[in-house]
Amino acid sequence: MSLTDTLPPKVEYGMNVFLETLPLWLLQWRAQGFCYEAGVKVKTPSRLSLGQHVTIQRGSLLHCGGKAWCNYKGKIVLLDHVVIGPGCILYGAGEITVGAYSHLGPGAMIIAQGGIIDGPNRLTPTPDRVHEPVTIGPGCWIGAGAIILGNTTLGDSCTVGPNSVVKGHYEAGTTLIGNPARVSRHIPQGA
Repeated sequence: MSLTDTLPPKVEYGMNVFLETLPLWLLQWRAQGFCYEAGVKVKTPSRLSLGQHVTIQRGSLLHCGGKAWCNYKGKIVLLDHVVIGPGCILYGAGEITVGAYSHLGPGAMIIAQGGIIDGPNRLTPTPDRVHEPVTIGPGCWIGAGAIILGNTTLGDSCTVGPNSVVKGHYEAGTTLIGNPARVSRHIPQGA
């Protein structure tokens, strides 16, 4: 009889469950200059990739996927010098990549997953889900309380205003504001 035979059913076992119980400071071994503050939570840290000098501020939650409900897919990639502001939420079952020198303001969210509204399983314990990637280019600034939804690409040096809700593909140098977000201005790169 193995250890998993004695454990209660409906619980995921394996390396990811073990890694979730490790202290977050162990991630520092994988990334030079990694800085995190109190209250940061990372679900499935084995699927978190960190560049150099990444900062995750207090109270942020990063869910990197890797669970049965997302077919064990998903990941979050934070490249060099990314700053995740306090109270940010990143759900990465659909995969999230944040480019170097990008900053997320307090309470910003990146949601790379969602439910299928008209799915036949909506009123069941296992509703149908969609997992769509989010790619944020280098040098982007995401305002406080902004929400970036799945299937979104922000080109280099985009700016998202506070409390904006963004979905879609935008060229480098675009400023987005509002709910739903609209292009406020566009500064061509290299101009």
